[in-house]
Amino acid sequence: MSLDNRNTSAQFKRAEQLKRWEESDMAKQASGIPKSPSLRRIQFTPGCIFLAACDAGDKDEVEYLLQDGADIDTANVDGLTALHQCSPTHHH
Repeated sequence: MSLDNRNTSAQFKRAEQLKRWEESDMAKQASGIPKSPSLRRIQFTPGCIFLAACDAGDKDEVEYLLQDGADIDTANVDGLTALHQCSPTHHH
């Protein structure tokens, strides 16, 4: 097979790969827009979101979450609550 034929064959194969990719479910997921909320891979619990906002020191988000019914006594797997996360000894 000549070099030109190999190049043409490689280009054709790559074009076919790209076409299959664009039609695939993975390409649709890679777009960043899930087909529906039930198909999202990661769903955080309200408690997890609350603890993350506390750990980040996001006062506005913490206040919003509390008004929305967040449990101030939510603890992580280690038993640490929001109060632990906002204490100066918690941060490195």
